[in-house]
Amino acid sequence: MQVNKSKVWPQLGAMAHELPCRVDEVEHLFALLHSIELQAVQLGVPFLEEIMAREALLATWQAQLKASSIQLSALGGYRNLITPDKARRATNIAFLQRCLELAPSLGTTIVATETGTYSRASDWAASPANQGQEAWEALYASLNELLPVAERYSVILALEGHVNHVINTPERLARLLEQFPTPNLQVVLDPYNYLGKEQLPYKELIVASFLQQFKDRFALVHLKDVHQQGAEVDTPAFGHGVFPQNIYLDFLQLQRPDLPLIIEHATVEQFPAILHSLRTWHERTA
Repeated sequence: MQVNKSKVWPQLGAMAHELPCRVDEVEHLFALLHSIELQAVQLGVPFLEEIMAREALLATWQAQLKASSIQLSALGGYRNLITPDKARRATNIAFLQRCLELAPSLGTTIVATETGTYSRASDWAASPANQGQEAWEALYASLNELLPVAERYSVILALEGHVNHVINTPERLARLLEQFPTPNLQVVLDPYNYLGKEQLPYKELIVASFLQQFKDRFALVHLKDVHQQGAEVDTPAFGHGVFPQNIYLDFLQLQRPDLPLIIEHATVEQFPAILHSLRTWHERTA
């Protein structure tokens, strides 16, 4: 992998649906991104469902993205890939296949999703069944449907793990990537999600190991934090938790400066402090 270091680091972005704009307020959204000095955006649910349902709205987004200097980092088509409800799983797969087809026309080659859970109560709640054979088989089956579409459209499917889900540890992520040795399957760099309560005492070691183990597989970067009781409880805005950010930022700046940092779970009012903190850290370490 050759890293493009031509861009000024850090390139920063936000989740479109977390900003105070409706999906049809495209010009206002992009003006807001510019006003808070952001260069990228991740477009996800529920905006994606509305855009897919309205051709005129899709055309507006396509035109705005083409005309703007804002980079579309990814489509966030988050769906549960292993729900035991087979009809719902089929609907989820169809939605993600549409995301993969649509991504190039919006100017991105990345579609992100979490893998989900085998729980019958929630798409994202922890379940002992996540560690069973049926959950793994469901995940393999879903990827066998999604990856041919990703390959057809030259798009990357980027998977995001979480302590509550079927991909809940770096070891399980590595096992999955070995089963699907294709460049169209990559990883969302979101190490916060792997720090459950039991992992927090070893957080520096776990994060450093994770970053090096998958450093060539990251397609998308998220920036947030971890609750003092672990990711099972919450992943708040950057600077509001106990995550070892210095290790993370050092890695991003030195080894993956090609990837924009998509800031999660932050309000518009929190952005100036986050941006100031990142730029101060950069100036101090440059």
